[in-house]
Amino acid sequence: MDADPLVTAPVWQDKIADTSKIEVPAFVIGSYSNTLHTMGTFRAWRTLGSKDKWLRIHDRQEWPYYYDKNNTEELRRFFDHYLLGKDNGWENTASVRYTTIGFQGKNETDIPATSFPPAGVNNQPFYLNPLTRTLQEKPLSQAATVQYVANDNPGRVSFLTTFDAPVTMVGYPKAKLFMEVDGYDDMDIFIMVQKLDKYSNVLSEFVVPNHGAALQDFTQEGASALRYKGVWGRLRASMRHLDDKMSTDEIPAYSFDRVEKLAPKEIVQLDIVLSPMGMTFAPGESLRFVISSKNELGSVMPGTPGATPDNQGIHILHTGGKYDSYLQLPILKK
Repeated sequence: MDADPLVTAPVWQDKIADTSKIEVPAFVIGSYSNTLHTMGTFRAWRTLGSKDKWLRIHDRQEWPYYYDKNNTEELRRFFDHYLLGKDNGWENTASVRYTTIGFQGKNETDIPATSFPPAGVNNQPFYLNPLTRTLQEKPLSQAATVQYVANDNPGRVSFLTTFDAPVTMVGYPKAKLFMEVDGYDDMDIFIMVQKLDKYSNVLSEFVVPNHGAALQDFTQEGASALRYKGVWGRLRASMRHLDDKMSTDEIPAYSFDRVEKLAPKEIVQLDIVLSPMGMTFAPGESLRFVISSKNELGSVMPGTPGATPDNQGIHILHTGGKYDSYLQLPILKK
Protein backbone atom coordinates (compact mmCIF):
# COMPACT_ATOMS: atom_id res chain seq x y z
CA MET A 1 0.00 0.00 0.00
CA ASP A 2 2.87 2.36 0.72
CA ALA A 3 4.68 1.52 -2.52
CA ASP A 4 1.57 1.58 -4.77
CA PRO A 5 -1.13 3.70 -3.13
CA LEU A 6 -3.24 4.23 -6.27
CA VAL A 7 -5.66 1.71 -7.75
CA THR A 8 -4.05 2.11 -11.19
CA ALA A 9 -1.07 0.02 -10.05
CA PRO A 10 -1.00 -3.49 -11.58
CA VAL A 11 -0.97 -5.12 -8.14
CA TRP A 12 -4.44 -3.69 -7.44
CA GLN A 13 -5.87 -4.02 -10.94
CA ASP A 14 -5.11 -7.73 -10.72
CA LYS A 15 -7.29 -8.05 -7.62
CA ILE A 16 -10.48 -6.20 -8.59
CA ALA A 17 -13.25 -8.74 -9.08
CA ASP A 18 -15.76 -8.06 -11.87
CA THR A 19 -18.83 -9.55 -10.19
CA SER A 20 -21.03 -8.70 -13.18
CA LYS A 21 -19.44 -11.76 -14.86
CA ILE A 22 -20.97 -14.05 -12.22
CA GLU A 23 -24.19 -15.32 -13.81
CA VAL A 24 -24.91 -18.48 -11.84
CA PRO A 25 -27.69 -18.41 -9.21
CA ALA A 26 -26.39 -16.81 -6.01
CA PHE A 27 -27.42 -16.97 -2.37
CA VAL A 28 -25.63 -14.13 -0.56
CA ILE A 29 -25.59 -13.90 3.23
CA GLY A 30 -24.30 -10.86 5.09
CA SER A 31 -24.62 -8.72 8.18
CA TYR A 32 -24.33 -5.06 9.14
CA SER A 33 -21.75 -5.74 11.83
CA ASN A 34 -18.69 -7.23 10.15
CA THR A 35 -16.11 -4.49 9.74
CA LEU A 36 -14.11 -6.65 7.32
CA HIS A 37 -16.81 -8.10 5.05
CA THR A 38 -19.99 -6.02 5.22
CA MET A 39 -19.37 -3.37 2.56
CA GLY A 40 -17.86 -5.83 0.07
CA THR A 41 -20.69 -8.33 0.51
CA PHE A 42 -23.40 -5.75 -0.19
CA ARG A 43 -21.44 -4.29 -3.11
CA ALA A 44 -21.00 -7.74 -4.66
CA TRP A 45 -24.71 -8.54 -4.28
CA ARG A 46 -25.67 -5.27 -6.00
CA THR A 47 -23.38 -5.87 -8.97
CA LEU A 48 -23.83 -9.61 -9.54
CA GLY A 49 -24.72 -10.58 -13.10
CA SER A 50 -27.00 -13.35 -11.80
CA LYS A 51 -30.67 -13.06 -12.77
CA ASP A 52 -31.51 -15.38 -9.86
CA LYS A 53 -30.02 -14.01 -6.66
CA TRP A 54 -31.04 -13.88 -3.00
CA LEU A 55 -29.86 -11.75 -0.10
CA ARG A 56 -30.29 -12.66 3.56
CA ILE A 57 -29.09 -10.19 6.21
CA HIS A 58 -28.68 -11.58 9.73
CA ASP A 59 -27.89 -10.07 13.13
CA ARG A 60 -25.07 -12.34 14.30
CA GLN A 61 -21.40 -13.10 13.70
CA GLU A 62 -21.04 -15.26 10.60
CA TRP A 63 -19.70 -18.53 12.02
CA PRO A 64 -22.41 -19.20 14.63
CA TYR A 65 -24.99 -18.15 12.06
CA TYR A 66 -23.70 -20.20 9.13
CA TYR A 67 -23.42 -23.40 11.17
CA ASP A 68 -26.80 -23.14 12.82
CA LYS A 69 -28.64 -26.32 11.78
CA ASN A 70 -31.62 -24.48 10.28
CA ASN A 71 -29.35 -22.30 8.17
CA THR A 72 -27.24 -25.19 6.84
CA GLU A 73 -30.46 -26.95 5.86
CA GLU A 74 -31.68 -23.87 4.02
CA LEU A 75 -28.39 -23.68 2.13
CA ARG A 76 -28.84 -27.35 1.25
CA ARG A 77 -32.27 -26.52 -0.22
CA PHE A 78 -30.64 -23.90 -2.47
CA PHE A 79 -28.00 -26.36 -3.70
CA ASP A 80 -30.52 -29.17 -4.08
CA HIS A 81 -32.70 -26.98 -6.26
CA TYR A 82 -29.97 -25.70 -8.58
CA LEU A 83 -27.45 -28.55 -8.56
CA LEU A 84 -29.76 -31.57 -8.28
CA GLY A 85 -32.83 -30.10 -9.93
CA LYS A 86 -35.11 -30.80 -6.97
CA ASP A 87 -38.53 -29.15 -7.04
CA ASN A 88 -38.44 -28.00 -3.41
CA GLY A 89 -40.01 -24.55 -3.75
CA TRP A 90 -36.76 -22.62 -3.36
CA GLU A 91 -37.80 -20.17 -6.07
CA ASN A 92 -40.59 -18.97 -3.76
CA THR A 93 -38.04 -17.77 -1.18
CA ALA A 94 -38.17 -13.98 -0.74
CA SER A 95 -35.40 -12.42 -2.82
CA VAL A 96 -34.38 -10.27 0.16
CA ARG A 97 -34.73 -10.94 3.87
CA TYR A 98 -33.31 -8.24 6.11
CA THR A 99 -32.89 -7.55 9.81
CA THR A 100 -33.46 -4.49 11.96
CA ILE A 101 -31.30 -4.03 15.06
CA GLY A 102 -33.03 -2.63 18.10
CA PHE A 103 -30.27 -3.49 20.59
CA GLN A 104 -31.12 -4.83 24.04
CA GLY A 105 -32.84 -7.89 22.57
CA LYS A 106 -35.16 -5.97 20.27
CA ASN A 107 -34.05 -7.25 16.86
CA GLU A 108 -36.43 -8.31 14.10
CA THR A 109 -35.05 -10.85 11.63
CA ASP A 110 -35.94 -12.31 8.22
CA ILE A 111 -38.20 -9.44 7.12
CA PRO A 112 -39.15 -10.25 3.49
CA ALA A 113 -38.67 -7.72 0.71
CA THR A 114 -38.15 -7.60 -3.04
CA SER A 115 -35.16 -5.25 -2.86
CA PHE A 116 -32.59 -3.73 -0.54
CA PRO A 117 -33.27 -1.08 0.52
CA PRO A 118 -36.90 -2.21 0.70
CA ALA A 119 -39.73 -0.28 -0.94
CA GLY A 120 -40.83 2.73 1.07
CA VAL A 121 -37.37 3.99 2.07
CA ASN A 122 -36.80 7.73 1.79
CA ASN A 123 -33.22 9.00 1.96
CA GLN A 124 -33.57 11.97 4.30
CA PRO A 125 -30.80 14.48 5.02
CA PHE A 126 -30.24 15.59 8.62
CA TYR A 127 -28.29 18.84 8.58
CA LEU A 128 -25.50 19.55 11.05
CA ASN A 129 -26.03 22.46 13.43
CA PRO A 130 -22.72 23.32 15.14
CA LEU A 131 -24.38 25.95 17.35
CA THR A 132 -26.54 23.39 19.16
CA ARG A 133 -24.57 20.24 18.20
CA THR A 134 -27.77 18.72 16.86
CA LEU A 135 -29.05 17.16 13.62
CA GLN A 136 -32.03 18.94 12.10
CA GLU A 137 -34.31 18.48 9.10
CA LYS A 138 -33.68 21.95 7.63
CA PRO A 139 -30.27 23.45 6.81
CA LEU A 140 -28.93 26.51 8.58
CA SER A 141 -29.54 29.69 6.64
CA GLN A 142 -26.18 31.20 7.61
CA ALA A 143 -22.74 29.64 7.55
CA ALA A 144 -21.21 28.36 10.79
CA THR A 145 -18.18 26.27 11.71
CA VAL A 146 -16.97 23.92 14.42
CA GLN A 147 -13.42 22.64 14.78
CA TYR A 148 -11.29 20.17 16.70
CA VAL A 149 -7.57 19.50 17.05
CA ALA A 150 -6.61 16.35 15.16
CA ASN A 151 -5.30 13.47 17.30
CA ASP A 152 -5.82 15.45 20.49
CA ASN A 153 -8.55 14.84 23.04
CA PRO A 154 -11.31 14.61 22.17
CA GLY A 155 -10.18 15.04 18.54
CA ARG A 156 -13.74 14.84 17.29
CA VAL A 157 -17.15 16.50 17.16
CA SER A 158 -20.61 14.96 17.47
CA PHE A 159 -24.23 15.82 16.70
CA LEU A 160 -27.40 14.42 18.27
CA THR A 161 -31.06 13.97 17.43
CA THR A 162 -33.70 12.46 19.71
CA PHE A 163 -36.82 10.82 18.26
CA ASP A 164 -40.31 11.46 19.61
CA ALA A 165 -41.89 8.66 17.56
CA PRO A 166 -40.77 5.17 16.43
CA VAL A 167 -38.29 5.30 13.54
CA THR A 168 -36.90 2.50 11.34
CA MET A 169 -33.85 2.99 9.13
CA VAL A 170 -32.97 0.42 6.48
CA GLY A 171 -30.55 0.90 3.61
CA TYR A 172 -27.47 2.93 2.74
CA PRO A 173 -26.63 6.02 4.80
CA LYS A 174 -23.99 8.51 3.73
CA ALA A 175 -22.39 11.74 4.91
CA LYS A 176 -21.67 14.91 2.96
CA LEU A 177 -19.25 17.18 4.78
CA PHE A 178 -17.55 20.45 3.85
CA MET A 179 -14.20 20.55 5.63
CA GLU A 180 -10.81 22.26 5.68
CA VAL A 181 -7.62 21.69 7.62
CA ASP A 182 -5.49 24.38 9.24
CA GLY A 183 -1.81 23.49 9.51
CA TYR A 184 -1.61 20.48 7.18
CA ASP A 185 -2.53 19.33 3.66
CA ASP A 186 -4.65 16.19 4.29
CA MET A 187 -7.24 14.67 6.62
CA ASP A 188 -8.39 11.21 7.61
CA ILE A 189 -12.02 11.39 8.67
CA PHE A 190 -13.64 8.56 10.65
CA ILE A 191 -17.44 8.41 10.98
CA MET A 192 -19.62 6.59 13.49
CA VAL A 193 -23.42 6.58 13.78
CA GLN A 194 -24.40 5.37 17.24
CA LYS A 195 -27.66 4.58 19.02
CA LEU A 196 -28.24 5.98 22.52
CA ASP A 197 -30.93 4.83 24.91
CA LYS A 198 -33.28 7.24 26.68
CA TYR A 199 -30.65 7.70 29.41
CA SER A 200 -27.99 8.67 26.81
CA ASN A 201 -26.04 5.43 27.17
CA VAL A 202 -24.26 4.40 23.94
CA LEU A 203 -25.60 0.99 22.94
CA SER A 204 -23.72 -1.94 21.44
CA GLU A 205 -24.55 -5.60 21.00
CA PHE A 206 -22.62 -8.86 21.01
CA VAL A 207 -23.09 -10.85 17.80
CA VAL A 208 -21.68 -14.11 19.18
CA PRO A 209 -23.46 -16.51 21.57
CA ASN A 210 -20.86 -16.45 24.37
CA HIS A 211 -20.97 -13.24 26.42
CA GLY A 212 -18.52 -14.34 29.12
CA ALA A 213 -15.80 -12.35 30.86
CA ALA A 214 -13.02 -13.61 28.55
CA LEU A 215 -14.91 -12.34 25.52
CA GLN A 216 -15.52 -9.01 27.26
CA ASP A 217 -11.76 -8.62 27.71
CA PHE A 218 -11.12 -9.69 24.11
CA THR A 219 -13.43 -7.02 22.69
CA GLN A 220 -11.59 -4.32 24.62
CA GLU A 221 -8.49 -5.15 22.55
CA GLY A 222 -10.07 -4.13 19.28
CA ALA A 223 -12.05 -7.16 18.13
CA SER A 224 -14.90 -4.94 16.95
CA ALA A 225 -16.31 -7.65 14.69
CA LEU A 226 -17.59 -9.43 17.82
CA ARG A 227 -19.72 -6.48 18.91
CA TYR A 228 -22.03 -4.37 16.78
CA LYS A 229 -21.45 -0.71 17.59
CA GLY A 230 -23.36 0.99 14.79
CA VAL A 231 -22.66 2.42 11.35
CA TRP A 232 -19.13 3.36 10.31
CA GLY A 233 -17.20 4.95 7.46
CA ARG A 234 -13.89 6.61 6.69
CA LEU A 235 -12.26 8.72 3.98
CA ARG A 236 -8.89 10.35 3.34
CA ALA A 237 -9.58 13.81 1.98
CA SER A 238 -6.87 13.62 -0.69
CA MET A 239 -8.59 10.49 -2.11
CA ARG A 240 -12.06 12.07 -2.26
CA HIS A 241 -12.45 12.07 -6.05
CA LEU A 242 -15.62 10.20 -7.03
CA ASP A 243 -15.82 7.49 -9.66
CA ASP A 244 -18.37 8.83 -12.16
CA LYS A 245 -19.33 5.33 -13.36
CA MET A 246 -19.74 3.67 -9.95
CA SER A 247 -20.86 6.49 -7.67
CA THR A 248 -24.53 7.28 -7.02
CA ASP A 249 -26.25 9.85 -4.84
CA GLU A 250 -27.08 7.05 -2.42
CA ILE A 251 -23.72 5.23 -2.42
CA PRO A 252 -20.53 7.24 -3.09
CA ALA A 253 -17.67 5.36 -4.77
CA TYR A 254 -14.15 6.62 -5.28
CA SER A 255 -11.77 6.45 -8.22
CA PHE A 256 -8.64 6.10 -6.02
CA ASP A 257 -6.62 7.06 -9.10
CA ARG A 258 -5.28 10.41 -7.92
CA VAL A 259 -4.06 12.28 -4.84
CA GLU A 260 -5.51 15.75 -4.34
CA LYS A 261 -3.86 17.43 -1.35
CA LEU A 262 -5.59 20.37 0.29
CA ALA A 263 -4.34 23.91 -0.20
CA PRO A 264 -4.34 26.35 2.75
CA LYS A 265 -7.89 27.53 3.56
CA GLU A 266 -9.34 25.25 0.87
CA ILE A 267 -12.79 23.90 1.76
CA VAL A 268 -13.49 20.53 0.13
CA GLN A 269 -16.65 18.44 -0.18
CA LEU A 270 -16.29 14.95 1.25
CA ASP A 271 -18.94 12.42 0.20
CA ILE A 272 -18.39 9.58 2.65
CA VAL A 273 -19.83 6.11 2.06
CA LEU A 274 -21.11 4.49 5.24
CA SER A 275 -21.86 0.88 6.06
CA PRO A 276 -25.43 -0.32 5.33
CA MET A 277 -27.82 -0.30 8.23
CA GLY A 278 -31.04 -1.68 9.65
CA MET A 279 -31.80 0.02 12.94
CA THR A 280 -34.87 0.94 14.96
CA PHE A 281 -35.42 3.75 17.46
CA ALA A 282 -38.15 4.05 20.08
CA PRO A 283 -39.49 7.37 21.37
CA GLY A 284 -36.90 8.98 23.64
CA GLU A 285 -33.95 7.19 22.03
CA SER A 286 -31.28 9.14 20.16
CA LEU A 287 -28.91 8.91 17.21
CA ARG A 288 -25.43 10.38 17.55
CA PHE A 289 -23.30 11.27 14.53
CA VAL A 290 -19.56 11.34 15.31
CA ILE A 291 -16.86 12.89 13.10
CA SER A 292 -13.42 11.96 14.40
CA SER A 293 -9.73 12.22 13.58
CA LYS A 294 -9.18 8.86 15.29
CA ASN A 295 -9.99 5.31 14.27
CA GLU A 296 -12.33 4.76 17.22
CA LEU A 297 -13.89 1.63 15.76
CA GLY A 298 -10.67 -0.31 16.22
CA SER A 299 -9.13 -3.03 14.09
CA VAL A 300 -11.20 -4.87 11.49
CA MET A 301 -9.57 -8.14 12.54
CA PRO A 302 -8.59 -9.34 16.04
CA GLY A 303 -4.86 -9.14 16.63
CA THR A 304 -4.15 -6.73 13.77
CA PRO A 305 -3.35 -3.03 14.02
CA GLY A 306 -6.03 -0.52 13.15
CA ALA A 307 -5.66 2.23 10.58
CA THR A 308 -2.96 4.82 11.30
CA PRO A 309 -4.46 8.24 10.51
CA ASP A 310 -2.49 10.86 8.59
CA ASN A 311 -3.72 13.79 10.64
CA GLN A 312 -2.17 17.01 11.88
CA GLY A 313 -3.39 20.51 12.60
CA ILE A 314 -6.98 21.58 13.12
CA HIS A 315 -10.00 20.13 11.29
CA ILE A 316 -12.71 22.69 10.52
CA LEU A 317 -16.25 21.61 9.62
CA HIS A 318 -18.36 24.09 7.64
CA THR A 319 -22.16 24.04 7.74
CA GLY A 320 -25.01 26.34 6.77
CA GLY A 321 -25.42 28.64 3.80
CA LYS A 322 -23.75 27.11 0.75
CA TYR A 323 -22.06 24.48 2.93
CA ASP A 324 -24.99 22.13 3.54
CA SER A 325 -23.14 19.43 5.51
CA TYR A 326 -25.50 16.60 6.40
CA LEU A 327 -25.95 12.96 7.39
CA GLN A 328 -28.32 11.17 5.01
CA LEU A 329 -30.38 8.38 6.60
CA PRO A 330 -32.65 5.76 4.94
CA ILE A 331 -35.98 6.25 6.73
CA LEU A 332 -38.52 3.48 6.16
CA LYS A 333 -42.05 4.84 5.89
CA LYS A 334 -44.67 2.49 7.34
